[in-house]
Amino acid sequence: MIERNSLYHIPYYNKAAFTGSYKGMRYKLEKVNADGSLPDMLRATVWPGPFCFDATSDKKKESESFEFSDDGITAACDWLNDKYRQNAEVFQAARL
Repeated sequence: MIERNSLYHIPYYNKAAFTGSYKGMRYKLEKVNADGSLPDMLRATVWPGPFCFDATSDKKKESESFEFSDDGITAACDWLNDKYRQNAEVFQAARL
């Protein structure tokens, strides 16, 4: 499973998005703030590989938003692992 310590801390997400993969599941964590009037959020997105975020149809992606904090990163990590467990067959097929 994806370990919390493999994801960066909040200061990283202030500057860049993080992408990774786990057994055919690609994922992205990024800071979002659509118009500046809402609080910053951490968005996690998953999709089946093998392609990168930009080369994958939005129809294949699923996202969830979390509090922009270390607790939010932990919650996002748990969500990523849940998404993998729920769709393991799809993600494993993407590895082939």
